[in-house]
Amino acid sequence: MSYLKVRNVEIGKGTPKIIVPICDKTKEEILKTAKKFSIIPVDFDILDIDIVEWRVDWYEYYNDCEKIEEVLEDLRKILKNIPLIFTIKTNKSHGEADIKVEDYVNIYKEVCASKLVDIIDIEDSIGKDNMKDIIEFAKDMGTYVIATNHNLTHTPSKAESIETAKELEDMGADIIKIIASPHSKLDVVELLETTIILSEHIVKTPICAISVGEKGGLSRICGEFFGSCITYGVNRKKSAPGQPNIEDLSNLLKLIHKNVEA
Repeated sequence: MSYLKVRNVEIGKGTPKIIVPICDKTKEEILKTAKKFSIIPVDFDILDIDIVEWRVDWYEYYNDCEKIEEVLEDLRKILKNIPLIFTIKTNKSHGEADIKVEDYVNIYKEVCASKLVDIIDIEDSIGKDNMKDIIEFAKDMGTYVIATNHNLTHTPSKAESIETAKELEDMGADIIKIIASPHSKLDVVELLETTIILSEHIVKTPICAISVGEKGGLSRICGEFFGSCITYGVNRKKSAPGQPNIEDLSNLLKLIHKNVEA
């Protein structure tokens, strides 16, 4: 598995990189949260955050590109050299945005063209052709892409996940993300096994595999051993069920890293 360098963060090397989401409704709340993550580098290190994700679907004007770009301009100034992910999660994937596919595609393209974000996270609910369209445009604009496969009702089989990952890699994804819904501990094990196979034998693109909810908590902390490159922690408001506190997550990742190296 290769790695991806975004600003000063090497995704796919060492411990999984911690992403913290901003899930606020108003511009004022969004910027207030961002300022907590970017006071000075030493505070940033204490918080143990590698990347910030703006979950735009929580924003009251998630369908208004002009207002989105106004927020992004301020976020970019506040976050300085911290990598920023732009994500609109639709209600089809248990997100907050009730948005037409054509509007989703257009907003993502305009955001890429603005060059105000480092990475975009796009979901497969918009259809393969639309994913490919956005990825190709993002490449032209120099924006990295997380291509996300959501499985809201089940954990896919190894064969299904492998086929999906290869397809997303062929589309040009810079990070492949597979989200699964477990019904048992064995479902979590299934996804972790699949992650090893993908990262060591199938794809070169960095992989993120997460089993959501309380049953899947293990998948969020043991990524380095199984081959998952990023994980999500919470500072104030969760963007998905099962996300651990940043401090706890960071301590666990460091402990696992120490033992993996040993």
